[in-house]
Amino acid sequence: MKRLSLALTFACVIGAGAAVAASDPIKERQTLMKGNGDAMKAITAMLKGEKPYDAKIAAEALKSVNTSLDKFVTLFPKGSETGGDTAAKPEIWANKADFEALARATKEGAGKAEKAAAGGLDSLKTAMGDVGKGCKGCHEKYRVEKEKK
Repeated sequence: MKRLSLALTFACVIGAGAAVAASDPIKERQTLMKGNGDAMKAITAMLKGEKPYDAKIAAEALKSVNTSLDKFVTLFPKGSETGGDTAAKPEIWANKADFEALARATKEGAGKAEKAAAGGLDSLKTAMGDVGKGCKGCHEKYRVEKEKK
């Protein structure tokens, strides 16, 4: 039941947000990243031992991240550099090829980690290195750090 609930949560966050924000690329990319953040929180809780390891939940979360990145890179058209409380740095538009390459690398890492999830916690831990490196690299270069409250 928990697996179904988590899978439905990922699908609803991404699906509902996409429907609401279909004409607003800033909102749509924020919705996708919120879904990715939720997916990564579920995996991180397992990696830290805060939640029991569940290969299906880990694989579903990584599949969600993997599939979202194809859409995500399309959500930075000219004119969406500002507004909507965006955290996107202008460097995205100046270095589009590098930005897209980082997204592809993260996507590939998520795909490998999704497969590694079936091999158990240690297998997933090893595979998550590339995912974390991709996320961190993109966030450091292309995301404005929000002030902590």
